[in-house]
Amino acid sequence: MVAEEANMMKILIGIPVLDNIEMTRVCLQSLYQYTDTKRLGLDISLVIVDNGSSDEVADLIKREFRGTRFPIYYVRNPQNLGVAMAWNQILRFSPGTIHGSPFYYNYYVISNNDVLFGPDWLQPLVEVMDSDDRIGWVSALENGSPVMQELLEAHSRTRRYHVNPNKPHSSENIIDSVKKVYEKWGGHESFCRFVKNNDLPLFINKGRSAVCFMVRPVMIEQVGFFDEDYAPVGISEDLEYFLRIEGVIRPPWITKDVYPEQKKWKYGFCGKSVIHHNWCMTRQGPHFDGRRWEKEKEKNWRAKFGKSRKYYTKRFLGMLFMLVLPSFLVDFVLFLQPFH
Repeated sequence: MVAEEANMMKILIGIPVLDNIEMTRVCLQSLYQYTDTKRLGLDISLVIVDNGSSDEVADLIKREFRGTRFPIYYVRNPQNLGVAMAWNQILRFSPGTIHGSPFYYNYYVISNNDVLFGPDWLQPLVEVMDSDDRIGWVSALENGSPVMQELLEAHSRTRRYHVNPNKPHSSENIIDSVKKVYEKWGGHESFCRFVKNNDLPLFINKGRSAVCFMVRPVMIEQVGFFDEDYAPVGISEDLEYFLRIEGVIRPPWITKDVYPEQKKWKYGFCGKSVIHHNWCMTRQGPHFDGRRWEKEKEKNWRAKFGKSRKYYTKRFLGMLFMLVLPSFLVDFVLFLQPFH
């Protein structure tokens, strides 16, 4: 039995949190309900990185999630250190001694705490990684992923029914709002199965999302950890990392000898992993000003790279993904408005 456990693939799921205790409760409930592991024999651990919450996140874990079917660890920062620092803490986390590698786990999942997981969401991500050792980043599909009309429609319905995080709400309110979003398809679970049974490929190349994603440690070793500059606001760490993968942005240590142009890492969506994203509940709180936060990010980005985020996105990333979209979805994506 010990030998079998030693040979199991080890996966760490990391979730940064900052207040929003009701959303975190619903997130963890869905995680434990829908994380299947038997088909691939996965050894799962969970780490919560608390970025200085005033809410009693530790008490929630002790009270409601101790003794569950895979171990849960809790790391608390004394203040908000920013999302990049929290992501890097997840990648550097180890419950024990590491021998011969800076990474303890085979793969790492990083997820927002405003996510509700769908049926068997995890194993397909692993199957993507196992299918091609040049895939470094794979994201779950979410409401809003521009690969199916129904996902875009679910995004639109989320705008209509989502819970306002700046007003008092409970986990029951959040669950009710999700029911309203997906009632057209018979509920969120039925919607997830509908998407998974569609003809989408297991891996959709060039899709970009940092809501719930899996990364390969070898890619992190080569391309580096997430950029922690300008914490806690940051610089749009996910965008910077995708540009790094594409070779557009090269920190001093990423020379063309270290990371050759012809051996870029692949990234994209998994067509068989589906989650719900409660848009804009991750950082929200009673005193959070989202517009000011985004303006600060843009200011930080321009200070570091000299041009706007939009310039980099449109010039280097936008059309890459358009090339892999079905033609009937291109117009939807071009006119899809960001959700604030």
